[in-house]
Amino acid sequence: MTERYARLRLFGHADLSKLASNRVAIVGVGGLGALSAEILARLGIGELVLFDYDTVEEANLNRLVYRTDQVGEKKVEAIRAHLRAANPDVRVVSRAFDVTDGEGLEALTRDVPECDLVLGCVDSFAVRLFLNARCVAWRVPLIDGGTSEDGVNGSVHVVIPGKTACYRCNRPALKDPSAARVARREDGGACHFTSLPTTIAIIASLQCQEALKVLLGFGKVAPYLMYFGLDGRLERVDWKRDPRCGTCGRRRG
Repeated sequence: MTERYARLRLFGHADLSKLASNRVAIVGVGGLGALSAEILARLGIGELVLFDYDTVEEANLNRLVYRTDQVGEKKVEAIRAHLRAANPDVRVVSRAFDVTDGEGLEALTRDVPECDLVLGCVDSFAVRLFLNARCVAWRVPLIDGGTSEDGVNGSVHVVIPGKTACYRCNRPALKDPSAARVARREDGGACHFTSLPTTIAIIASLQCQEALKVLLGFGKVAPYLMYFGLDGRLERVDWKRDPRCGTCGRRRG
C-alpha cells in the first residue's frame, strides 16, 4: 500500500488492502451509484463495473460528484473520468446500456457472475426485482439502496443468496408471480422524486459499509436498514427468508 492508503492501514477490523482483489458492479450511477463508486474507489477497490444508459442533466447537479461541464455526457463516462482522477489504481469499466435488454443484458450476464458483489442503485421498483432475481440466480451478493419520494428517508437491503432474504421476500405486494416478470422502467426513465444530497450520502455510505463487511468478512451484516431523516433514526430489521418466495424460496443455502 502507498501513502494514499496510509489512514486505511489503521483500520483494525479488517485488512482493507484485500479490496484490491475485489470486483464490484454498480447498476445505476445517479446519486447513490456515483457516490458509492467514489467511496469504493478511494478505498482502493480493484475494479468497478458501472452500468447506466442515462446522460448527465442539469437537474442531476444538486447531487454529489457530477459537474456542470459534464452535462450531456453519459453518466458512466463522466464518473469514469472522475474516478480515474480520484484514484488511478482502480480499474473502471463503463457500460452505457439498459441492463434489462439487448447489449446491456448481455454485458450484465457476462460481467456480474465474475463480480464479488453488486450495488443496486436504481430508481425503479421493477428493475430492482429484475436485478434481485439475476443476482440470486448467479449467487452474487446484492446490496440495494433507495431513498423515499420526499427525499428524507432511505433503506439498504443486503441480499446474500442462500443466506438472507432476497428483495422480493416479505413484501406482500409481490405475492403475485407476475410482478417479478416486469423488467422495464415504468416511466421511460424519468425520475420525479426529491433528490436530497444529504440523504443520498447517508444511504450510499451505508451501502458501502455493508459492502465492506460482506467482502471482507467482519462485523455483523445488517439484512435490512431503514433510515428516518426527520427523526434522525436508523432501524435494523433481521428479515428471514420466505420459503414461499418465488425468487429465492426454492433455493437451498
